[in-house]
Amino acid sequence: MRSLLLPAIATLGILQGCSSSPLSPTGDAVYYALQSDTTLRAWVDACEKVSADTRQAAYTARQNWWKRNGAFVESADFGLGYDIIHVSDERAETGARMAMALTWQVVETAENEVNDLLSSSGNRADLCKRVLDQYNNGERDLHGNSDVYDSLVSLQRRSEREGKDTSIKRAAIESKTGKVYGRSFYVVEKMAKRQGCAGAEVHLLKNAWPFEVYDARCPDDSYLLVRCEWGNCLVTD
Repeated sequence: MRSLLLPAIATLGILQGCSSSPLSPTGDAVYYALQSDTTLRAWVDACEKVSADTRQAAYTARQNWWKRNGAFVESADFGLGYDIIHVSDERAETGARMAMALTWQVVETAENEVNDLLSSSGNRADLCKRVLDQYNNGERDLHGNSDVYDSLVSLQRRSEREGKDTSIKRAAIESKTGKVYGRSFYVVEKMAKRQGCAGAEVHLLKNAWPFEVYDARCPDDSYLLVRCEWGNCLVTD
C-alpha cells in the first residue's frame, strides 16, 4: 500500500497536524478509502463504454460496493475535511488549496491506473468483467485491509460525533473570508484542457460536496459546464 500513498504523503503530512508522522494511520486510511472509491468509479466510467454486458456489470458493482463501503468513504472524506478546517481556520486559502490538490491527486492516480491496464489488455471486456467482479463480490472492500480498518472505524465514530460541528465551523470560515473553494477545481481545469479549452477561467457554481458544478470559460468565449461527484467530473451538454 505504501507505493500508492507516496504521491500524497506531503499533503497528508500537513493535514495530519495532530500526528508526528506523515505516514500516520489516519492519513493512510483517508487516502486509501478515497483512492479505492475513485478507482472503482474510474473502472465504472471506462467499462460502461466497452459493451452492454460490462455496462450492466459496472452499474451492479458500483451499487453493491457502495452499499458495503459508502460509510467508510464518507468518514474518510470527513477526516480530510476535519484537518483542513484546523489549517483553514487561520489560513483559509491554504487549507482549501491543499484539499483541491489531494482530490486532484486521487483522481489522477485512479485514471492513470485504469487507462494503463485497459490500454495494455488484449480483451478489454474480459478485464472489465474480472475487475468489476472483484468489486461486486467484496474482494476489494475496504474492511479487507487490516492496516487501515481500525482507523476507518475511528473516523466513522468521529464523523458521527463531530460532523455537524465541523460543517458549522466550515460555513463560518467561508462567511468570514468571503471565499468558497471547490474540491474538484484542479480536476475541472485538467478536463477543460483536454476538451481544447486550455487556460480556462473556472468558476464554482454549486458547492455541495460531494456534488459540485463548475463553469469553465474558454479564451474564445465558449464555455463548458462540468458536474462533479466525489471528484469525478463530466462535461454536460
